[in-house]
Amino acid sequence: MNTTGKGCWWFFWLMTVGAVVPIGPIQAATGSESPACPAAETPVNVEVRFDSANPFIDDSRSRAWIQNKARQLHHPVGLTESRLAHTLTAHFEIRSTGKTQTRCIYLKSISLILGYPSIKIYIANAYQAGSCEYQAIHRHEVEHVRIINGHQERSLPQWQSQLQALARTIRPLPSNNPQQAQQGILQKLDQAVRKEIQRSEKILKAQQAAIDTTQSYAKVQASCRQW
Repeated sequence: MNTTGKGCWWFFWLMTVGAVVPIGPIQAATGSESPACPAAETPVNVEVRFDSANPFIDDSRSRAWIQNKARQLHHPVGLTESRLAHTLTAHFEIRSTGKTQTRCIYLKSISLILGYPSIKIYIANAYQAGSCEYQAIHRHEVEHVRIINGHQERSLPQWQSQLQALARTIRPLPSNNPQQAQQGILQKLDQAVRKEIQRSEKILKAQQAAIDTTQSYAKVQASCRQW
């Protein structure tokens, strides 16, 4: 994504990753099924959703401001900044079984929501809205957003499959502290989600880099005259 060349102004995508996950005290929450806890009668329900990114356009910033925002990038006049957030929730059932009234924790459902709540496109204020240059920058940055949305939508079946497979490994758990046991299960799920996000973001980064090339910038620059 770095470029060289005096007098050239480029357009970039900047990615950060965030999370919104309730995490509490952790204890071992998985393993072989306890004799004290009967097997679950139904599989865990898994729901995965992606909320499409809808960027906010900020065209009030100077080239210098965008350059500082982009840090190491070379003279950008446009920038897309995205922050992936994930919200992971789980529902449980607590049963008392046997003469000892052992409390068993059953994972009943998992919900994962992925989204970009604060994605922004920056366009340098040197270019008037509606001008050729403004529109060229806008088209390029919107393409970055399109790539983000397409990648995440295509990833949903894999997310669904992986979480279903993970859910099958989580057995009913006897515990005298149900809240702590539930948090332990949620921690295991969140660790798997974070690992998959890291893998997925590497793929997305490569897809974004494919349009941040010298050839791509030259094509955009050639479409207008007043850079």
